[in-house]
Amino acid sequence: MAISESDRHDAYLPRIQAPALDVDGIAAMLRRRAAFITAVTLACAGICLAWILLSAPKYVASGRILLDVPGAQVSSGGAAPAAGNADATGVENQIHVMTSRSVYDRVIAQEKLETDPLFGGKSKGILSALLAGVGLAPAVDRHAMALRQLDRAVSIVRNPGSHTVDVNVVTPDRETSARVANAVMDGYVEEQAQARKGVSPSAAASLGPRLETLQSRVRNAEQRYEMFRGENQTVVATGSSNAEKQMNEISGQMSAAEAKVAGLRSTLNQLQRARKTLEAGGIPDTARGGAVGALGNRYAAARQLELDLSETLGPRHPDLIIARMRANEAKRLLDQSIQGAVQSATSELERARSSVTQLRNRIEASKQDLMKSNETVARLKELERDVEASRVAYQAVLARSRDLGGQQQPDRSNARILSRATAPLEPSGAFPIGVLLTSLLIGLGLGVSLAWLLELMDEPKGPVTAP
Repeated sequence: MAISESDRHDAYLPRIQAPALDVDGIAAMLRRRAAFITAVTLACAGICLAWILLSAPKYVASGRILLDVPGAQVSSGGAAPAAGNADATGVENQIHVMTSRSVYDRVIAQEKLETDPLFGGKSKGILSALLAGVGLAPAVDRHAMALRQLDRAVSIVRNPGSHTVDVNVVTPDRETSARVANAVMDGYVEEQAQARKGVSPSAAASLGPRLETLQSRVRNAEQRYEMFRGENQTVVATGSSNAEKQMNEISGQMSAAEAKVAGLRSTLNQLQRARKTLEAGGIPDTARGGAVGALGNRYAAARQLELDLSETLGPRHPDLIIARMRANEAKRLLDQSIQGAVQSATSELERARSSVTQLRNRIEASKQDLMKSNETVARLKELERDVEASRVAYQAVLARSRDLGGQQQPDRSNARILSRATAPLEPSGAFPIGVLLTSLLIGLGLGVSLAWLLELMDEPKGPVTAP
């Protein structure tokens, strides 16, 4: 009997249904594992409590200061106008000034941070002192340690749309945080005031002799440039391209002349071989055209006729004698023609060789002219760079002299402290009670999860039955 697909689905449906939640079993498990869950919860709470007790509190003291941005105008109430894109660089530069080594050195000296245990003044122990004394350990630089710790403690927060920043200092002591924040702002104001006072009235006057020297240097450099340019006016006008073009043309002519020499040499060798063959009594190769070729063909025909007649006629036969005379006459004319061609080819070869030699000399001369032209152009560029460098140096000193002349007028710094830092009442960070409660909840959840895992591991496995 066949089982339909719907009957098979109804037979297996009860086996794949999810088991119902056993609330009584979970409650029984929690009662059995109550001690374990409590232990895990208390352990998490204890770890959190130890962390709260052992970690030092962090007190953040904050003050606000108006930066001395060059070119900024400050209203009578002390507020600066909104900083645009052009002032962004100036604000960043002043922030770097506030966190510079000179300002930090003022703060360390003013607050005596080298001896402060929070900034590197803490003793390293007798063993460390002994090791440093014998050279086995580096000596402790308290100023460097204080500088490093101060850089970590100070943070500058910029206020968008203004030239003001917030100076934040984080230390484990509330009073120290406030004192260091105020010292940083005071150090920045003093540094700006010192920079303003650093321009003495004699500074601009001291640049007078240097300006005269630089002006004379510019004048001399310009004179050298113009003199050298006038002496090499042709090279300056044409540059090195004319010499290169001329050398390329001569190189092409020499290549053609060398090819002609090679052809004439080949022709001369061919004529000399033909003459030797003719003198030996043979018939030379008359592949060469012109008169030599025609006479060669004529001699070959006469010689062939003589040979043919000598085979059938006697040596005194008139036809053979006439054929022999014609062959000798053709040979004489061919020899004269080859001799003339050899002389002509030899003369033409000598002229071609002389032309190649002259062209080589001209190429060498062109190379020398090109090298001289390149040296002239390089020297002219060097003189031009000397003139430009002299002008730049003169303009820089002249601008500096004008700036110093303008700075001799009374000019006060815009930097001012808008609000001084006060000792914070409470440490920063999360509330300890909230952290402790959070740790209790986390410990409770962890304990229940572990208890459930242990319960599953301890549960005995029942026998497997067939369906």
